[in-house]
Amino acid sequence: MSLLPHSISSDISERLGRAVARTGLTPNALTVIGLLGMGGAGALAAHGMFWQAGIAMLAAAFFDLLDGAVARATDRASDWGAVFDAVSDRLADFALLFGLLIWYSAADRFDRTAIVLIGISLFGGMMVSYTRSKAGEFGISIRTGLGTRLERVLILSIGLLSAQVLPVLWILAVLTNLTALQRWFITWRAMRALEQSHPIIENDDPPDSPFGSSTRG
Repeated sequence: MSLLPHSISSDISERLGRAVARTGLTPNALTVIGLLGMGGAGALAAHGMFWQAGIAMLAAAFFDLLDGAVARATDRASDWGAVFDAVSDRLADFALLFGLLIWYSAADRFDRTAIVLIGISLFGGMMVSYTRSKAGEFGISIRTGLGTRLERVLILSIGLLSAQVLPVLWILAVLTNLTALQRWFITWRAMRALEQSHPIIENDDPPDSPFGSSTRG
């Protein structure tokens, strides 16, 4: 379950991807542009230029969303591209919140509550991505969640554009950690189902081994 729809029709996605591809931009180039844009948004936020940061953030997010469409439309999707995009997303998330951390940690406007909320939001965002990554190692695909990156970007951009950053940080702090718990539960439930359909049979230790075997490595 997600708060917002995360997909568009394949026909629209393909047309959009081909239109952008005709400009000569590659999927990785779009990812880089999106990352640089998020870095710029973080720099603006660090100087208290919140509405400008919100606009830069939305523009960067738009470029970041296009890379997958272009990759699929031009048949240039690759494992490296997926890794590069995922790492860039984590860097972008950090850049924005780090910019806010710089603003709220200045001596003349120090805000302990905002700093704590930023830390909790960073932790929650990290756990959302980490849980999905670990689940994927066991063949469990998780693409939904109450507060995936799409929701987090939109919520934070609204907060920046309206200069209501502290209330939005409260929302992010709660939402990211709820999403991490949600994905944790989804993973647990999926792994229980896998174990029940394919029960693990433990064999006795081989007679010629004085130590037995270990499944932990």
